[in-house]
Amino acid sequence: MIAALFVAVAALVATTPAHAQRATGDLLVVDVLDVGQGDAILIRAPNGKSVLVDAGPTRDAAAKWLREKRVESVDMAVVTHHHLDHLGGMDSVIREWRPRYFLATDSAHTTQSWLRLLQTVKAEGITSVLPTARPRLVELGDVKLTILPQPPHDPDDENDNSIGLRLQYGGFSMLLTGDSEPPSRQWWLENCPQLLRDCSVLKLAHHGSRNGTDSDWLDVVRPELAVVSLGADNNYGHPHSETLELLKAHEIPLVRTDQWGTITMVSDGETWNLVSSSLTRRDPKPRRGAVAVGESSRARRR
Repeated sequence: MIAALFVAVAALVATTPAHAQRATGDLLVVDVLDVGQGDAILIRAPNGKSVLVDAGPTRDAAAKWLREKRVESVDMAVVTHHHLDHLGGMDSVIREWRPRYFLATDSAHTTQSWLRLLQTVKAEGITSVLPTARPRLVELGDVKLTILPQPPHDPDDENDNSIGLRLQYGGFSMLLTGDSEPPSRQWWLENCPQLLRDCSVLKLAHHGSRNGTDSDWLDVVRPELAVVSLGADNNYGHPHSETLELLKAHEIPLVRTDQWGTITMVSDGETWNLVSSSLTRRDPKPRRGAVAVGESSRARRR
């Protein structure tokens, strides 16, 4: 089934209407949505195709934002793992936007929310796709979305069943690994390090928890920027001080949805920049362009 997905997506790209192709010009746009203590990331390719990775903790967390931004279609929906803070809003997205593909694992971790979502996916006729033990490529025109090989199933910790994704558009790349913890990240380091290396942006796993980032991981990924999605004054103490100190030691700047609101990155495939429409809503310190980086910054780090 997964092989059919890539053929189908490639065909969709070839037949994208002209008006959709102009939706973002020649830019890749990645929005890390401000959905509170959870994850939701929207990827919009220059050809008009879009992928939503997770949908936040509440029923309307992602859908409200998509409506406000007049997002007309979602071509693929991804649930990185079966926890409510990542899938809570996906049922509404499936019902309203009816993506053609739904990517999730077959982890045995089950809740009523997860079962309801699966029922909705089936009722809406959405094609379900599983990650495999080998990396797979989804082509959205010139934008490449690689599904990392899936680590062995962990029956005890659903976080370690998270799907990993590498987004690539020319010289810009972004790594997203759900709430992955040390065992799954170590598995990726040992089995597919080439898919992790030298990413422009790292979405911190597990909302900046101390178990979501480590020095070995950063030494391989070598991000120019880290982003984290979390709720203001959350009960978990995210981001943990250990993570902040680690990023500081590696000289990696961090932007946070609890301070910036929705975080947006744009790239033309050669350079990229960080922008936001709500930089001063909660914290007066961030400024537009305060963490603007591009092609030359990677060269300086080398």
